[in-house]
Amino acid sequence: MDATLRRLKVRDIPPVPPEVIESFRNHRVTMVPFEERGRVITDPKLRFENGVGEFVDGSFMVSVSCPMHGVTRDMLVWWLWWFPQDVERFRAWLPEANFEITYSEDDRDFFMAQDVPSFRPVTLYPNQAVGDFFLPFRIDLVMPDQFGFTEKDIEEAGDPLLVCGHMMARKGKFLYSDFVYSVYPTEYGSLFNARFWIGRNNGNLLLRLLLLNERRMMGLAEVCYRQYACLDGMLPELYRENHQD
Repeated sequence: MDATLRRLKVRDIPPVPPEVIESFRNHRVTMVPFEERGRVITDPKLRFENGVGEFVDGSFMVSVSCPMHGVTRDMLVWWLWWFPQDVERFRAWLPEANFEITYSEDDRDFFMAQDVPSFRPVTLYPNQAVGDFFLPFRIDLVMPDQFGFTEKDIEEAGDPLLVCGHMMARKGKFLYSDFVYSVYPTEYGSLFNARFWIGRNNGNLLLRLLLLNERRMMGLAEVCYRQYACLDGMLPELYRENHQD
């Protein structure tokens, strides 16, 4: 592990601001059905929402929004390719929540490329703590059109960076969440927004009792906020160090 990662692992990472916690708790989120997911990128107002809400079927929506000062699209594209290559990079990102990460052997050529390749669907296997709950996940990242966004949606949204995926238990036996991260350029860097549809089409009563409750959703929201809000304190530096040439 290099000196920069060692230092980043012991840095102070700010807590979630009180006003954001209040917004999560007070359900300040527009409930967008998964079938209408194009709205989360085409409606500019939705990009700024922080909130946790429950659908009538017992599934949840979580929205997380934060500024990322000094962070550009190119940096994020590089980061999403670079950090899964080494578990210490993942741990340095948010040490108290990020424990292990690997990727599918089928994707070795993608992550071991000499430079950032064009995106293609890949599978990651992170071990993370979400609040007080630890679960080894499988994340299948997919193309935006595979997720259901149309060219018209993306054009209307201003061509943001979109990271779309399906999060499930490590062995893929149940779907935990569908999600999209959308990133918009700003004068200060980037605006990050995440939308999670959690527990959709999951009829397992035990899993619903264990996973689908407001406390778990708050834990997910807070970890996601801290994970992306803290990138502006590390990503520009790491990007510069790795692009010296």
